[in-house]
Amino acid sequence: MEHESKLRLRYLLASTLLGLACASATPIEGVVRPEPGGAFLESLPGPMPDFGPFDTFSDALLAACSEILSKPNATSRHAGALDDQLRLRISTEYCGWLYYTPDHKYEMSMLTDQSRLDAPNQRKSCELPPRVNDRRYPPGSLKYIFALHNHPFGSTLSKFDIHFIVSAGQELGFEAETRAGKVRIAVIAFFSNSSQPGRPACDGFFQYVPLTGQLLKWSNTGGRWSCEQTGAIVWDAPEAFHIEKRTAPCSGSTEVAP
Repeated sequence: MEHESKLRLRYLLASTLLGLACASATPIEGVVRPEPGGAFLESLPGPMPDFGPFDTFSDALLAACSEILSKPNATSRHAGALDDQLRLRISTEYCGWLYYTPDHKYEMSMLTDQSRLDAPNQRKSCELPPRVNDRRYPPGSLKYIFALHNHPFGSTLSKFDIHFIVSAGQELGFEAETRAGKVRIAVIAFFSNSSQPGRPACDGFFQYVPLTGQLLKWSNTGGRWSCEQTGAIVWDAPEAFHIEKRTAPCSGSTEVAP
């Protein structure tokens, strides 16, 4: 009897969450998508409505974490007894840009959930357009700071993430001059450890800074932030790299300081 109850609960959870996954085809506030059957978006509109602007990138980053993780299926931690394949089907990555404007403010673009299948892991990876179109400013006047996205499973940065931000840096620049000084471009992957659906807590993010090669993990425990370096990217060839494991505090790191 207990076994039947567990199976029934599992079925209800699966039905509910699959329904949410299907509902992801419906419009989501703050999220833009290609036309049905159309090519991937080549730019994202900006700014995100009711977001900022912010005077510091750290304030903008924390607000972006909460905004992105609040989107449907942005975290799979609450999936409970569901198996891994079902978790993969219902999880969704959202991505966008944090950028610096000629008004010396930090803004976030609209988000997208356009994705490609990461075949080895059978996960959908958000395909971030390389540009932001903010019609308030002339083309080319924006400075790109962080490529933002969520990792529904709380996993570390992928090879795709690393290659993307290096390519973006080569095109857009690896650092931006701001009123407060130079800020280095980086890729950010937010995660939540929350087991409850709704608006998950921002429990941290993974970060890779191409100019330093550092892989960092920022954690939020009870409102207090801490950082550790988990590794470093070492390039063996223009398109190939390996990760050297390095565990150390982020002393002296000012790339992101929530």
